[in-house]
Amino acid sequence: MNLRLKTLALVFATFVVSAAALLYFASSITLGSYAELETQSANRDLERLEKVFLADLKGLFSVLEDFASWDDTYDFVATRDADYVQSNFSTETFSVPGIELILIVNSDGEVIHQSSHGASRDGVAQTLALLGEELSLDGDLFEDHPEEFGLITIGSSTLMIAMAPILKSDDGGPSRGIMLVGREFDERLLKELKLRTQLEISFENILLSTLPAEQEGHIDTLIDQLQGNALSLFQPPHLLVPVDDETLTGNILMPDIFGDPLLLWTVTIPRDIHMQGQKSLTLLLAAMAMIGAVLIGCVVLLLERLVLRRVARLGEEVTEIGHRDDLSVRVHVDGTDELGKLGSTVNWMLDQLETSKARVVEEHERAENLLLNILPASIAQQLKSTSEPIAHSHEEVSVLFADLAGFTPLSAKMSPVDLVSMLNDIFSRYDELAHALGLEKIKTIGDAYMVAAGLPVYRDDHAEAIADMALGMISATEEFSRQSGTQIRIRIGINTGNVVAGVIGRKKFIYDLWGDTVNIASRMESSGETGMIQVSEASYRKLKGAFDLEERGLTEIKGRGKMKTYVLKGRLPAETAAG
Repeated sequence: MNLRLKTLALVFATFVVSAAALLYFASSITLGSYAELETQSANRDLERLEKVFLADLKGLFSVLEDFASWDDTYDFVATRDADYVQSNFSTETFSVPGIELILIVNSDGEVIHQSSHGASRDGVAQTLALLGEELSLDGDLFEDHPEEFGLITIGSSTLMIAMAPILKSDDGGPSRGIMLVGREFDERLLKELKLRTQLEISFENILLSTLPAEQEGHIDTLIDQLQGNALSLFQPPHLLVPVDDETLTGNILMPDIFGDPLLLWTVTIPRDIHMQGQKSLTLLLAAMAMIGAVLIGCVVLLLERLVLRRVARLGEEVTEIGHRDDLSVRVHVDGTDELGKLGSTVNWMLDQLETSKARVVEEHERAENLLLNILPASIAQQLKSTSEPIAHSHEEVSVLFADLAGFTPLSAKMSPVDLVSMLNDIFSRYDELAHALGLEKIKTIGDAYMVAAGLPVYRDDHAEAIADMALGMISATEEFSRQSGTQIRIRIGINTGNVVAGVIGRKKFIYDLWGDTVNIASRMESSGETGMIQVSEASYRKLKGAFDLEERGLTEIKGRGKMKTYVLKGRLPAETAAG
């Protein structure tokens, strides 16, 4: 392929890549803006439905309050005067729209009046009885159900209910009982809501119907949005689900009066804003295609007549640099026009590549140092040279396990940031001790700390070094407690013996130990007491004479039975140890 065709291909490829990137960002910005507008508009529709529905519930409660806080009702509970019922709740005299069921319950939980008004279904008496049974009217109603109005499922019906204490007209008491009114939430009420909100609405009582898997998934998503908060009528969660390019559905999860999920609203919303965004994006694509065609023609013409030769030379020089793999070489810059600037740009690019190469070398060194912070140097070197599992047997090492006693209940009262900060402070002090003593920190698990001496390189004083580590950890913990004002204490166990050490896996390497010695060291810690350094008999034999050790006697060790253990008190003075 000659230079002309190469240039044409390069220009075309550059345009395609640039156009694709531009299209991606343009579509993201355009459609993202339209999507945000669509979401805002859809949420306003859902909020409108919520407000209308809550207005109905509040209206129900408002009417109820007029009856409940009234001297006539207050007296009726005591006298049970039939004239009160005839005057207010008989079929001929009752004229309050929106109320279908009425219950009056005295303070003993006895229903002294129940009636229905305008309810078209059969079994009204049974519904009223079930309503009283569901709400446990013989208890403290407002303690059990603090909401004054809401939804409830009775039998096969969904009811809107409101309730209030029966008081005097001046709201004085004591309360003589509860008055409750209700209305069935049915298709007739749904039609009214559609008319008032101008929305296409449907609803499902999730206790009365078997929902398809898709809607059950919507309910799970809505519940997840609560993030531990209680489900509320006043701020129910929303979920917008696109159906296709023309329609989306808005879902609202309403609770019942007990605060449990009950009603799933589904609002079908046309995606006018989304379709307008798609139209705008199509126009943008057409404009980009036209501009691209003109741009390619002009660029090819200019390249053909003015710059092909210079570009060819520049290409040869760049190729030569690539062959030599020498980023210190620079191309010849001829003139100050665009091609001259291109040569300067190539040289700048070479500068950046040279700098990047230096950074790569620097980052490699950092990675090496990081690996050495994770693994012993000899293990890290072996890990780089083989993909096989690394494992070594060590005949005699000393292992220390430590656990921060009482840290778990303390951590429950702390924020995650404070918890991690405290652990980092304490364990950093332990790390400094391990480094100073030449020990190998193995790992931390929660508030537990594990360190070993005598590996991966053997040392004769491994037991003494691990004992000094334990004593230092006790001092460091006490110092931290004094400085922080927090009562933190530590429990430590030590054992000596043979272990297997190595690295397993291909990701998240960790240098770890295995064997009975490790298990016993862990049991020395877990069976010890707070503030104690408990050592096994094997460690005792290595430490006696140089350290103050007190026999603890036979201690029950999980999985091992009774074992003789010792308590490490401190290091003996030099003259005592020598004697």
